[in-house]
Amino acid sequence: MKTRVALVAALWCACSNERAPRVDFSHKGPPGAPVAKIGGDTISDEELRVRLLEMSPYARARFQTVEQKREYLEGLARFELLTQEAVRRGLANDPEVVESTKKVMVQRLLNGELEQAAQAPVTREELQAEYDRHRSDYQRPEMVRLSHLFFAAPKSDAALRASQLEKAKKALGLVQTLNAADYGAFGQVAQQLSEEPRTKPLDGDMRFLTRDELARQYGAEVLAASDELKAVNDVLPRVVETDQGFHVLKLRARQPAVNQSPADVKLQLEARIRYDRRSARLEQLVEELKKKSGYTVNTELLSKVPVDLKAPMQQPAGPSPGFLGPPVSGPPAPTVAPPGPPR
Repeated sequence: MKTRVALVAALWCACSNERAPRVDFSHKGPPGAPVAKIGGDTISDEELRVRLLEMSPYARARFQTVEQKREYLEGLARFELLTQEAVRRGLANDPEVVESTKKVMVQRLLNGELEQAAQAPVTREELQAEYDRHRSDYQRPEMVRLSHLFFAAPKSDAALRASQLEKAKKALGLVQTLNAADYGAFGQVAQQLSEEPRTKPLDGDMRFLTRDELARQYGAEVLAASDELKAVNDVLPRVVETDQGFHVLKLRARQPAVNQSPADVKLQLEARIRYDRRSARLEQLVEELKKKSGYTVNTELLSKVPVDLKAPMQQPAGPSPGFLGPPVSGPPAPTVAPPGPPR
């Protein structure tokens, strides 16, 4: 009877790998003649040959004699001896070891699942659709970024215009004495003197604008004057007059026009598509596993879990748990940097 029970138990253990996985910490190397024996494990001559070939020729030169090879072999043996001792002491079941093993396993699983989904050939239709979704990254008109001081003076008020023009000229003289690269100093003057409500809180910064946007928002005169500014940090040596008032202009940056076709950015589009495929496959896989495992959430109980924002951070009670959010690495950035902060 005891023999029968033992046999059933052995068969159950052999057939229930999913329920009770076992990590085999024995040494696994290429087969060959044993150069060294460590308990029931061996290190073969073939393993040494392969490991030495994996080194650079410069590093390999250190192991020409028998003594030098033995030194390298001792390093391998020490690691395996310590591994065997750790297993004997039960550290294979240590929570940190288990958690680290789980994380490596999950990464290997995802590498296989997600890469398989990503590596299918990318069609011309997919490339075009991805290009259309991100067209603004690849086709963009020339843009200019100015800072200014503005003195409001409607064209219909001649007396006010004369007074405001004098203020603008004095302000121009003031900013010309500042360090050209010191945007903070220019911004302080804008905070004190400028009368443009949109840009005054931004230290006079107009942000990046296309030529059409610049002319539409501030006037054709400002657009024409911007062409006179050739170098970043230049201050226009004259006051710009428009129907709404007077501007003192400083050039912050220029961005040339971008006009890249789908063929020009084919590799980047493919990388974006493969990233999206990985993300989609990850979500699909997780949903499949949720259904398979009967995953449920007790929302009522979850809502009662306290989150104390004032409590001090405590020492971890164990290893940090595995956590899988969206894919860590995002899609590639555009080949040309996007324009400045949104207006």
